[in-house]
Parts: sequence; structure tokens; C-alpha cells
Amino acid sequence: MTETVRGVTLPEERAVAAAVPATTERERPSWWRVRPVDRRGLLLWLVAYAVMTAVAIGVGLLVVHELGGVRSFDERVAHWFGRHRTDTWNSITWAGSMIADTYVKVPATLILCGFFLWRWRRWTEPALLLGALALEVGVFVTSSIVVDRARPSIHQLDPVPPTGAFPSGHSAAAVAFYGAIAIVVCWHTRRHLARAVAIAAAVVMPIVVGTSRMYRGMHSFTDVVVGLVIGILSLWVTWLVVRDGPAAREAHGEALGEAHG
Repeated sequence: MTETVRGVTLPEERAVAAAVPATTERERPSWWRVRPVDRRGLLLWLVAYAVMTAVAIGVGLLVVHELGGVRSFDERVAHWFGRHRTDTWNSITWAGSMIADTYVKVPATLILCGFFLWRWRRWTEPALLLGALALEVGVFVTSSIVVDRARPSIHQLDPVPPTGAFPSGHSAAAVAFYGAIAIVVCWHTRRHLARAVAIAAAVVMPIVVGTSRMYRGMHSFTDVVVGLVIGILSLWVTWLVVRDGPAAREAHGEALGEAHG
């Protein structure tokens, strides 16, 4: 039996202690081989897509074909924005719409995912951002094609895409994008200012985007509200999936090992 003399480890004990981490390191797979989600998580993500899409389609068809009061309210809101247009607000809302546009969102997402991989050497953070965006895009595209709602009856200030107006994809994307960034920031820093800025952006940016889209005649109020809900649910489901994924579990185990070491 080995003994420790005055806190000094004997040679036999040092040899055993050195052998354990070496074996563990050899058995641990490279970080890029550890998946961000397991099969159960992927199944949950796919079920969420199916359920969210079905509900969005149902709500959209009700608004378009049954809920005349909702359509009247949407028209009043749209015309209010149309009456209050100015050159200054045209420029401001153009920027507010562009911060969630595909031409900005795709390059920014790729750059951020590359940074996440370089900084933390795991797939959890890129999977959160990409997964939330992919889920909201899937729900948005499918439901917009089926519902095929017309744009508000005011002049559109942006090119009209081939998809329908319901729901607002820009609003959903803003929630997923800025919300995912806020989660990543909160995962990796305890600084109150950094967390406050990230959370504020995650709350304010979707509102700015949704308001800009209504102002510019691209979406009705209902389109934006449903888009925001889709973004929130997409972010929440993806967060649930990746936080319990193999990559996150391994990182958590390493952190506990370092803490106890």
C-alpha cells in the first residue's frame, strides 16, 4: 500500500497517477468527432419542426380565411405605418430590416460559427446557432408556401420575395440569431455588462426588425407576432437539444474534472 510522506507523493503513487490521465486522454475522441446532438435530441428537433409547422399553417389559414376581425386590425396597422412614412424613417427601417436579411445573416452566421469552433473546440455553440436558424427557416418556408398570404395593401418598399407574407421570416430569424448569441455569451462569461448587452440585443433587435418589416409594407402585425413566436420556440427547442448533447456533456465533465483536480 502506498503512503504519502508530508504531502509528497511516493514514486509508485506518482506512476499510477500519471498513468490514469494518459489512458483517459488516449481513449477520449477528438473534439471534432463528438456530435453536438444525439438521436433523441435530433428526433425532438424534427418533431418540433412538424408540430410547429402544423400549428403555424393552422393559424395562418384561420387568419386568411376565417378571422376577418384580425385581418381588419392588420390592415389598420399597415395603413397607419403607410401614413407616417418619411425619408428618415425609410432609411432607418431599411437598416432595421437588413440586420435580419439573408445577405447579412448567412455570412455573419458562418463567421460566428468559425469563431466558436476556433475558440471553444466543440460543436455545441455552432449547433445552437445553426440549429435554431434552420428550424425557424424550415417552419417559415413550409407554412408561408401553404398559407400564401398576400402582402399588406400598402406600397412595399422592398423587393417582394416568392414566399407568402405569413409568417415573418425576418422576425423569426432575428430571434433565433440574436437569442443564440446571447445564450453563448451567457454560457462563457460572468461579466454582467456583457450579459446585459447580449440579452438586450436579443430582445430589442427582433422588435426593431418586426417593426421595420411592418413599416416597409412587407408584413402585417399578425405575421410579425407569429414569426417572433416561431423564433422563440426554435431557439428554445434547439437549446434543449444541444445543452444535453454529447459535446456539451463531455465539456461539462471536463470542467468538473478540472474543478476537482
